[in-house]
Amino acid sequence: MINIGICDDELHYILKIKDILEKILSSYSINYKIYQFSSGEELLNNYPKDLDILIMDIQMKIINGMDTARKIREFDENLEIIFMTSFAEFMQDGYEVKAYRYILKPVSERKISKNIMPCINEIMKKRNNYLTINVKNYVDRVKIDSIIYIETDRPNISIYTHNNIYTTKMSISKMEKILSEYGFFRCHNGYIVNLKLVESMNGNTVIVDGKDIPISKYRVKDLKLAITNILGDIVC
Repeated sequence: MINIGICDDELHYILKIKDILEKILSSYSINYKIYQFSSGEELLNNYPKDLDILIMDIQMKIINGMDTARKIREFDENLEIIFMTSFAEFMQDGYEVKAYRYILKPVSERKISKNIMPCINEIMKKRNNYLTINVKNYVDRVKIDSIIYIETDRPNISIYTHNNIYTTKMSISKMEKILSEYGFFRCHNGYIVNLKLVESMNGNTVIVDGKDIPISKYRVKDLKLAITNILGDIVC
């Protein structure tokens, strides 16, 4: 089941997006539930349990889409947010709230499909992806999406998540191969980072979930390309 919310203060946009979503999801035989919200306030006051994807207009009255997203991020880090806007200048602000996909109005089936299907594929992958590691005298399972970064301390590596640090005996090169298909990048000989948690780059440093991680000067260009690829593009 995929739970999708639509938030827009213009009813005709909500109805049009809902019709398009139903057509797309039915064609892929995906089980879904669609929630409708006419304002940021209504969404925040009636936030659905286990919401997976939110398609939200940026320009709304009282609480705009960006401020609504900021409040959502205080209690939901996993939601995939797709912003709608009529103005391209708003798009850069989305990185602050981890919203990497945009639909420029007017909406169309092509624009929505190009955004919604990668989101759904990513969600399904997250639900089933765990990393099994040996930690001292026991085996542990770590949810891959929870990993912020990995640091080497030969012959061990330390895996940093939002809640724990796991240390296991493994080469960072082996871990790099395991995680490469899940949106991770080795930005330095001693570090692998989760590209989806990258907040900014500054010279030879990348900030990942508030942590400064060094970047090798030989990997800066490839890191920028990897970030662009993993965060998706703008559908005009």
